[in-house]
Amino acid sequence: MEYLGRRPKDKVVYQRGLKLRLLKARGQHCERCKYNKIEILQVHHTDRNREHNELSNLELVCPNCHAEEHYLENSWLNDKVLS
Repeated sequence: MEYLGRRPKDKVVYQRGLKLRLLKARGQHCERCKYNKIEILQVHHTDRNREHNELSNLELVCPNCHAEEHYLENSWLNDKVLS
């Protein structure tokens, strides 16, 4: 089975390598809120292009900050008034 020309396991290993490089270069915390449980930090592509893996395009973020980046602006709740 192929996944974008690579085996799925290769992609996981590559993503782990990116995360390790970011942890060493930028510190062991979310770059936005400083949350410091490194096990759950995620790699975010600032231009949203998953193929653009230069460190200048990557950000190390916690799941909450990552979700805010991708989902908050498009939430269906933006159109609703909550009491």
